[in-house]
Amino acid sequence: MDKKTKVEFEKNRKETSLKAMYFNRFLLIRYMSALFFFSNLYWFFTLVMSRSLTLVIPLVLMIIILISVAEQVRMYGNHSNNVKYTQSCFLSLFAVNVALIPIILLTPLFQYLYPLIVDQTSSRLIVAGVLVGGLAVSGFILFRLYNIRHNKDWHYKRLQRFENAMN
Repeated sequence: MDKKTKVEFEKNRKETSLKAMYFNRFLLIRYMSALFFFSNLYWFFTLVMSRSLTLVIPLVLMIIILISVAEQVRMYGNHSNNVKYTQSCFLSLFAVNVALIPIILLTPLFQYLYPLIVDQTSSRLIVAGVLVGGLAVSGFILFRLYNIRHNKDWHYKRLQRFENAMN
């Protein structure tokens, strides 16, 4: 390999590394988006099988998550820390979980929302626990998005060190 080709190869390698590092700031967020998507997909299918009209809730959430995922995929070639659709997605997930907890604990709608689960106090508490877990994950992701937007995350500091080392 001649010197010019080596320099060009090294430049491309550094640019690709930097692009991947910017993209990886959102790695946990992408994993949690997938978790929420498949959780809602499973819930959607149980509601379809029981012919419940409440299937609209997980369907809308899945659409919101897909919009968020599209935004995250688009970011690979575009370094941005402002992800308004992803933030709106996790705010929506947080709000739905907050709304569902009192509904399933205090109203007779439990059977319509979770038709394949026996309507007992223990079942309601288990589902409420899962929703609280969803609240915790959504809250953590919102906190992480806030740190990314304000460049206070650990990955950004690592990116800065890498960029300084490249120069």
